[in-house]
Amino acid sequence: MKNASIIIPVLIATILTSIGCKKSNSTSTIVSAVDSGRFFFHLHTNVDTNEVTYGTVYTTTEGRKISVSIAQLYISHIQLVKADGSIYSIPNTMLLKQQETEQYYISMVPVGDYKSVRFSVGLDSTANTYSATADTALNHPEMWFGMSAQPYGYIYLKFKGSIDTTTNANGTTALMQPFMYAIGTNAHYNVVSLPDHNPIYSVTKGSSCEAHITIDYNKLFSGIILNNNSNLMIVSKSDNSSALSNSISNNIPSMFSYED
Repeated sequence: MKNASIIIPVLIATILTSIGCKKSNSTSTIVSAVDSGRFFFHLHTNVDTNEVTYGTVYTTTEGRKISVSIAQLYISHIQLVKADGSIYSIPNTMLLKQQETEQYYISMVPVGDYKSVRFSVGLDSTANTYSATADTALNHPEMWFGMSAQPYGYIYLKFKGSIDTTTNANGTTALMQPFMYAIGTNAHYNVVSLPDHNPIYSVTKGSSCEAHITIDYNKLFSGIILNNNSNLMIVSKSDNSSALSNSISNNIPSMFSYED
């Protein structure tokens, strides 16, 4: 995310470590350099098994053609689950995951062993009321429901492109239909809890550790009848009160999995 001030993507290679270390008992939200390491997310934008390049037509495993023109979302309130099951909440975490950027520096975190990660997709009810000038991560007009961020709040997830809507998933490229899902509002703030990762994430003093995660946007179509044109568009805040928006929002947690 090139314009975010809270979460800054790191575009240089980082040294990853798999060496175990003694767990930290620190519960402080301020972590000093002498007892901490750098933690990163490496996030891949996929449709099914295909890593997305905008404008390219892909075919899913079921044979359905799809192309993507935008796929991005907000991630916030990142937590690390320690090996003993306790939680370390990383303060002030918010990023806009964009297709063109994969690596995001999250924070310095206490040394120790972490077995999984948790986070939210979207902004909490307070952050959803912020002016777009509150942080450059929010100053993205494509993630607003109107001409300005307020009073309607932010789009938490935006997925737009064209897709084969035939019943048998065997339509031609020429017959692909446009779709757009702009999911937001407090009702669609989702928490994602990934399973335990093997091996664990071991953070040692002065080291870097990176969680590789795949985001499969094709999961959003689960249970959606695509040959009904009314199921292809959610564009406004009012659209987010529909049964369709609820179904798509409920699919969001299933989008995320470990890459490795």
